[in-house]
Amino acid sequence: MRFCAISSGSNGNCTFIETNEERILIDIGLSARQVENLLKAKGIDPATITSVLVTHEHSDHIHGVGVWARRYKVPVIATPGTWRGMERAIGSVPEELRIEIAPDKKYHMADLMLEVISTSHDANEPCAYSVVAGGRRGSVITDTGMVTDEMVRVLKESDIAVVESNHDLEMLLSGPYPAILKKRIHGNLGHLSNEDCGKLLSEVRTVNPNGVFLLGHLSDENNRPQLALRTVRDIILENGLAPGEIDLTVRGSSTDVYKA
Repeated sequence: MRFCAISSGSNGNCTFIETNEERILIDIGLSARQVENLLKAKGIDPATITSVLVTHEHSDHIHGVGVWARRYKVPVIATPGTWRGMERAIGSVPEELRIEIAPDKKYHMADLMLEVISTSHDANEPCAYSVVAGGRRGSVITDTGMVTDEMVRVLKESDIAVVESNHDLEMLLSGPYPAILKKRIHGNLGHLSNEDCGKLLSEVRTVNPNGVFLLGHLSDENNRPQLALRTVRDIILENGLAPGEIDLTVRGSSTDVYKA
């Protein structure tokens, strides 16, 4: 399996996962052209993408989905609620390319197994995804205000994953956002904070010391990359565990291509 966070943040999200037979994009929140250029910079031909998975209908996850589907004639996979929420925004997608999946189910695609995990976010029917192939697991779990047992289980089994570390709570609460937006972000239908992420990965590290975790969906206004990294690592250390390999995603740019 090869895994790369193509971009992560409120300006656009996209993750690439490759198995022997499949090349998947999870979300296309940048323009199709931007994602094409970012993939090419990693030596990945955009025309070889086999499917697009969509987590939910917010613009930073779907901006380039419609253009990509029409340009490359690849299936777009999403829950029924996400389809209802995004179909006007992404424009016409041929019926044969519209694939609906249900949350909390498993699906087989060529040489991989896809797990769909419900998330807690202010969207119609949001989800996260985990891909298993060749005994390896790659996951993307962001845009959720709460952690569930299923998320913990999946991350405990993941060789590599993007995990949300959206905001520093103190920066959010003391920052310029209106009160209603602050409440939404740190509420049960919002985003995980650095502290939430640290607690989550502390639980994961008790059984998974070797997985690679990329901190994702960092807020540009309410977080700082090194602050997120330091906070998460410190919480894991405070729990008497080794942080292991924890890296950062980048807004509008790509991480290394990881091999699992």
